[in-house]
Amino acid sequence: MKWIFIVFPILFSIQCIAESPDNVRLSTAKDSSLPPIRIGSDSQLFLDDYLIESMEGLTRKVQSVRKCGDNPVLVPTEPWEEPYAIVYGSVIKEDGLFRIWYYGSSGVCYAQSEDGIHWTKPELDLTQYEGLPTNIVIDRNAPQTAANPFEYFYELFGVWKDPIDPNPNRRYKMGVLCIQRNYEGPREDPFHHGQRRGLGIAASPDGIHWKEGFDFATEAICDGATHLMWDAPNEKWVVYGRTKYVDEQLLKIWDNEWADRYYWGRSVARAENDNLIDWPENLPGEAPMVMTVDAQDPPGTEIYGMNVFPYEGFYIALIQMFYNQPEDCFLDVQLGVSRDGVHFERVTDRSPFIPVGGIGEWDRFNQSPANNPPIEVGDELRFYYGGRSYRHSPYDGPDKGEKFGAVGFGSILRDRFVALEASYDGGTLTTRPLVLDSIDLTLNAESKFGEIRVMLLNDQGETLAESEPICSDGLKIPIQWKENPDSRIIESGIRVQFKIRNAKLYSFRQHPDDLR
Repeated sequence: MKWIFIVFPILFSIQCIAESPDNVRLSTAKDSSLPPIRIGSDSQLFLDDYLIESMEGLTRKVQSVRKCGDNPVLVPTEPWEEPYAIVYGSVIKEDGLFRIWYYGSSGVCYAQSEDGIHWTKPELDLTQYEGLPTNIVIDRNAPQTAANPFEYFYELFGVWKDPIDPNPNRRYKMGVLCIQRNYEGPREDPFHHGQRRGLGIAASPDGIHWKEGFDFATEAICDGATHLMWDAPNEKWVVYGRTKYVDEQLLKIWDNEWADRYYWGRSVARAENDNLIDWPENLPGEAPMVMTVDAQDPPGTEIYGMNVFPYEGFYIALIQMFYNQPEDCFLDVQLGVSRDGVHFERVTDRSPFIPVGGIGEWDRFNQSPANNPPIEVGDELRFYYGGRSYRHSPYDGPDKGEKFGAVGFGSILRDRFVALEASYDGGTLTTRPLVLDSIDLTLNAESKFGEIRVMLLNDQGETLAESEPICSDGLKIPIQWKENPDSRIIESGIRVQFKIRNAKLYSFRQHPDDLR
């Protein structure tokens, strides 16, 4: 039970966040001891309350992805894939080409595309199926050979291009779950009796030929649905993987017979290292937990996995939620956010960012986000995910269909993860004191049939500058001031106030040409 003592402090911070109001009205007393915030060149999104001193009449709403009309864009067409081809895997865009590593019934498969919609499955001739060439790059059914560098391969996590490894033969890394069964010894998994489990890493010069394999690079995290990230600001590889935590107090609050019987306690732990291959010695399951469920979640809910990526000063998490009730047993994706990659909160009302599909759709019951950051295509952010037409076990009720899994994507415009919105009665947001390098600001907003006004306030709340009404839609709407304000007003820190009426505000930013 050693890991419990690591867990509780982080658990407490999550609970405190979860119990806060839903930001319809937020008021923080002005504290002159707090230093002004220098916002730099990043877009300032409103995923959390860090910048906000007061807010009234506004609602923060998650903006669910707009699913591609051509979904699913990659389906199981070959016998070695069926019945599913899902991104328990990754999508990378490099040199104008989209590359995908995905999971089929026979192992890890590869495809490529010029537009990310129409995919080609090349005949690689690394692994044959009934004498025919395939697009399989790791054959899960093969012994440890050139077709499979792992001895204990079980499940694909993803593929990443390693920007720092000096060895070009290790430019691409693959992460997998390795399981050694009938194991007895000091490395036994604490949650799976008789098994040794861990993160396996393979290396490749091109993403196609995988010759080096390390079955148990680390066992600090040792279960499925694990996501990896290159944390460029800190120059670390970070693993967000599944662990187990059962809160007996939460079970009492839920008071649910199904949860008492089937709740497994899936949660997310975190580990980091300078590289993916040479990890320090860890006890199995030793990594500290950073995300679990709480009393706001329906009985039996579990955190199935969490894909994290840096974005504009945040660490944004795509949290795969498992609703483990007899009439549900489905998975969707919520948004989470952190400023340090360790302490996370779920965003606003926890509505789905990638919802399950409706009747007649291909992604009815099980959404799994790809193991990579969103792909930028112009001003669009694409989120690839695997969708399935069938529920997760232990579902055993009616309404069962054939097993089918495929790949699709949903998208948002840049920065538009959440909106602060007000109807005709209007709302107001005032930031904490900010250090700006410029008074030339731009908004990412929708106000074509409403308006947004921007004010700059001093420490006494007096207006130093006021904008013309902003009545347009755009990602970089320039703010026009009614009078040319003295640029010296920003030297000691000022508050920015937004008055919003029948409009949505997504973010604001300093004009990049004016940054010092």
